[in-house]
Amino acid sequence: MSYSEMLKEIIKESHWTQEQLAAKLGVSFATVNSWINGRTEPQKSLAPEIQKLYLAQDVTNEPEPVYVTLVNVEPGVRVGDYVVLEKDSENDYDDEAIRAYLMDDDREPVILENTEEEIDDAENTDWSDKIEAIKVYMGVSQTDGFPRPMHVANSVNTVVRGTRSAGRIYDKFDYKARAQVIFVAKTRAIAKIVSWSV
Repeated sequence: MSYSEMLKEIIKESHWTQEQLAAKLGVSFATVNSWINGRTEPQKSLAPEIQKLYLAQDVTNEPEPVYVTLVNVEPGVRVGDYVVLEKDSENDYDDEAIRAYLMDDDREPVILENTEEEIDDAENTDWSDKIEAIKVYMGVSQTDGFPRPMHVANSVNTVVRGTRSAGRIYDKFDYKARAQVIFVAKTRAIAKIVSWSV
């Protein structure tokens, strides 16, 4: 996606004016206008800020936000992290399987490898009362074996109420989608779909 397309999407989804976008980026209206019209490109030093603004937009065009339950969440996944959701056509057990993995700041996939110590740390985390109640509701008090790949839940036993299963979103995107983690509880998380493409 070009910077011009990215900036147009930011303006469309945020309902900002070009002046407001320019102020957020610390540049002039004329500079933003030139980028949007494809006459010039942003300086490389501004690329991370533009990508951050773009990733923050809800570009799913859904009337309501779409949430999914992630299972087998690796230690180290935090609220605010972006994950890639990728159709898993090689899964022998589920025709609508969707695996998930973290995105780094360069929007490239990062596959985490869990050490035994990291797994122990995650299992021994001191959760607040509120998190503990949600964990019980989500059924995550048992310990799941690692390392199984993180994926979108697709069973009535694992999909949290108010979120969609892998089967319900499988046909919404071609190969990869992007989501942002909004809640983490031990080996499960809830993520909001932010784009049906990566």
